[in-house]
Amino acid sequence: MKIGIDITTLAYQGFGVTNYTYNMVKNLLTIDKTNGYHLFYSSFHKSKNFSYLEEFKNLGATIHEYRIPLSVLRFFWGKLNFFPVEWLTGKMDVFYFSDFLRPPLLPGTKGMTTVHDLVWKIYPQFHEDWIVTAHATKLEKTIKYKDAVLVDSLSTKNDLIKYFPKINKEKIQVAYPGIGSQFRSKIKDQRSKIVFKKYGIDVDSKFLLYVGAIEPRKNLTLTIEVFSELIKDNVFSDFKFIIAGRAGWRKEEVFQMIKRLRLEDRVKFIGFVDDEDLPYLYNAASLTVYLSTYEGFGLPPLESLACGTKVIAGDNSSMRETMNKEFLVDVNDKNKILEKMKYLLKNEIKIDSEMVRKRFNWQESAKKFLKIVTDSTD
Repeated sequence: MKIGIDITTLAYQGFGVTNYTYNMVKNLLTIDKTNGYHLFYSSFHKSKNFSYLEEFKNLGATIHEYRIPLSVLRFFWGKLNFFPVEWLTGKMDVFYFSDFLRPPLLPGTKGMTTVHDLVWKIYPQFHEDWIVTAHATKLEKTIKYKDAVLVDSLSTKNDLIKYFPKINKEKIQVAYPGIGSQFRSKIKDQRSKIVFKKYGIDVDSKFLLYVGAIEPRKNLTLTIEVFSELIKDNVFSDFKFIIAGRAGWRKEEVFQMIKRLRLEDRVKFIGFVDDEDLPYLYNAASLTVYLSTYEGFGLPPLESLACGTKVIAGDNSSMRETMNKEFLVDVNDKNKILEKMKYLLKNEIKIDSEMVRKRFNWQESAKKFLKIVTDSTD
């Protein structure tokens, strides 16, 4: 069987869909030596992530690489629904597309996609208009062509059924994303000091950690407000707050909050952190903070738990499905957040890191993917 996969999202380092696409494809190529994989990649500008292409080639994939700008693909595939992707890759049995474009396919080719979340539908104010339109258009086509749908959580599946009742429920399958094998507890080696120096962090500092995009949905302004109250307590007066991630949409509000509260020397932005470096930060943090309004899955809190570090996360959406209740809090109540934060920092809580890694495993995700492919072509 020929399986086509659009891996264009790999051009955008530092985003969840990039991590998802890379790990899913890598594990598919590792466990499946029967089917042929044809990977479509298009980016006008050369990316650091082009190294992934060589890795995939070495694992047996055929790469179809083009320099077509995303704006052009959005015009032809999103607006005109013209120009089948298979004109570039050759005829496929199944074609999988992961981001917000559903390319036209040749007759007889089965479509398959992942819907990571419906934040663009439920909270459109958290996205730019063109992104909302692109996701809506993709989903309309997904329903129209009866594509197989993979979702990251039962929460997202329920959202799909609620907001798009015309979708075929039988076409939706849940497959949790996995946690990389590098995320483990008690990492102590000579690289620790190198990593901390690389990001300008004092090895002996006490800190809270946030990993993810800097955007409104993540409630970083709220988090910073609570942090400013936390450090007024003498017990936590020497703590810092480290933010690791790309600056996204409406990031200015976060910087303005820090300036208003005079926290410039207590809140540190270290930008995108390489996957091989992240475990060192999780291990050193006293608490990972992830107070999102909504998540289709939410990988950083689970990576933190896999490293043995406690988490405080929003009591909503998929977080209720993947996290223990003791780590969840109502993000609409600042007092409860502060109270929970202090409780987690003061008390020892047993974390079964091995169970977290077993439950969220990329090989199992890839096996689920393959089952859906097989079922869709029967």
